[in-house]
Order: sequence, then structure tokens, then C-alpha cells
Amino acid sequence: MEKKERAKNNRTLTLVPEEIQSLKEKLLTKEIITSQTDFINKTLNGDILEMLKFLPDNFADLIIIDPPYNLSKNFNGFKFAQRSDDSFDEYLETWFPLVCKKLKPNGSLYMCGDWKCTSSLQRAIEKELTILNRITWQREKGRGAKSNWKNGMEDIWFAVKNPEDYYFDVEAVKMKRKVIAPYKVDGKPKDWDESEDGNFRLTYPSNFWDDISIPFWSMPENT
Repeated sequence: MEKKERAKNNRTLTLVPEEIQSLKEKLLTKEIITSQTDFINKTLNGDILEMLKFLPDNFADLIIIDPPYNLSKNFNGFKFAQRSDDSFDEYLETWFPLVCKKLKPNGSLYMCGDWKCTSSLQRAIEKELTILNRITWQREKGRGAKSNWKNGMEDIWFAVKNPEDYYFDVEAVKMKRKVIAPYKVDGKPKDWDESEDGNFRLTYPSNFWDDISIPFWSMPENT
């Protein structure tokens, strides 16, 4: 049998016993949380409606949410049934406003969804926050569609509490682009750099993300 080659990215984490023990010490369940518990650099494991009660308001700089999409799915024994749009809106109302209370005044929130539920996500977010952008993630899923357009994208909604005061470090996320037609002034590169690997410039990132790969079902890294 041909040995599968592990992907360079999205590799499954392999832990040694010492690492497992140190991570266990950072795992919090509702049974061990007290009024003196420090939540920084900890993992809270439990039902979101229960665990949110323990977190202080205005706590998080960044919240990333990948909720169950409005599909019939079995998440390792936890079944989620597809609902009507109105019912899914009501489901979001049971927990999303509570999550937003935990966001700092200058914090940011990103929320993922597919085309079937994205309108519900937009409605829920707009009630609590200010949406600054809808990011399109080109997400190659590896499956064909014979009677429809193949679904190769998902939405990521970017929202903040205060559109006049929020943290966004654009320098940290600039993208390296190859310069096809280098322009020079007085013989020197203008707004681009020369290197052994070629000519490139750092550009501002857009709301179309096509550089994030995912593990396919055939990969051993898939979880």
C-alpha cells in the first residue's frame, strides 16, 4: 500500500505526555471555576450558555465564531437539524447577544457561515454590532456538483462594537505579491523590493481569501 504523505500545513498536533499534562491544567469546566479563576490562556470546555455566565463582560479582544450551519449534521453524536430561516434566526438569538457582551469596546468579531445561513448571520450581527466587511473565503471542498454550481466559498463576517475605535493591525497582515512590471525611479525600485527570490511588494489584504488550505477527507490530518 502506498504510504500517504503528510500535508505541510494543517497537520494534526501530536503531543507528548508532558504537554498533555500542562494543557490539562489549563482546561476549565464549570465544576472547577470559582470567583477567583483566571481565564487568560485557558480553554473553557462546556455548553456555551453555561460557560458564558462565568466570563466577565467586555473581556475579549477578539471573538471568532464558527457556529453550526443551518444543515442537518451529526457532530460526533450531537445532532443538529436543519431549520426554517425564522427558526434559525431564533436559535442565533439564544446565544449570540450574550457572546457580544463579552467583547471589549474596541474588540473585533469574525463569524463564519455558508451561503444558506449567511443572511441569518448578517441579521443577527447587525442587531448587536457594526459590520465592516464580508470576507469571501475560497474554500475548495473537493466535491463536485452535477446539477448545480459547485460550492467553493464561505462567508466570514467582520464586525466591531465601535466603528470609530477598534484594533486592526494592517501591517501584520499585508500580503507579499510578485511584481510583474517593476517600476523604477532614478534606477531604484518604487514601492517594491528586489530579492533573490524575485521582485515583490507588500500590499494591503482584500476581503477575498484564497491562500488558506484545508485538509481533505483523504488526508491523515483531517479531523
